[in-house]
Amino acid sequence: MNKIIGIILTILLLTSCKNSEKTETENNSESEKATNQSEFKKVESENSLNLEYQLLGENDEQINFASLKKMPEFPGGLDSLTRFIQRNYKFHQGFTEYINGKVKSTFVVDTVGKVIDIEIIERLRKDYDTACYKVISKIPDWKPAELENGKKVKVKFLLPFKFVTEE
Repeated sequence: MNKIIGIILTILLLTSCKNSEKTETENNSESEKATNQSEFKKVESENSLNLEYQLLGENDEQINFASLKKMPEFPGGLDSLTRFIQRNYKFHQGFTEYINGKVKSTFVVDTVGKVIDIEIIERLRKDYDTACYKVISKIPDWKPAELENGKKVKVKFLLPFKFVTEE
């Protein structure tokens, strides 16, 4: 191959991977203000990862976002996580076909900060899916999330990967 064609792991800078959009209602009751728990909530950050999250209880039931005191923290912050993914993403050598698209994955940061329950929820192609799974499985421990009462909780993240072929 004369020219190396790079796959840019841009992790969806501009596009959002929202599962659904919130609609405004006239009634401002507490229950209507709460984010629908089947949705992921966007992590507020200047980072390009475009992470979204859900809070999980002891039995993996979803918990109200309002009870969260502290988000899980990746060592060095989300910029460090971005660099980790870019450095550790490995695609097998010798492939000749490049495709554009995205892979959506989820993983859970548990109550001790371990990355568990990795899933590929939107597939592109087996080799791309596998490479995404492998890089997530290498993510080191985080500081776990905490509720207002100080209890540690699991957080499920949605991490989209976007692949763009450059010529």
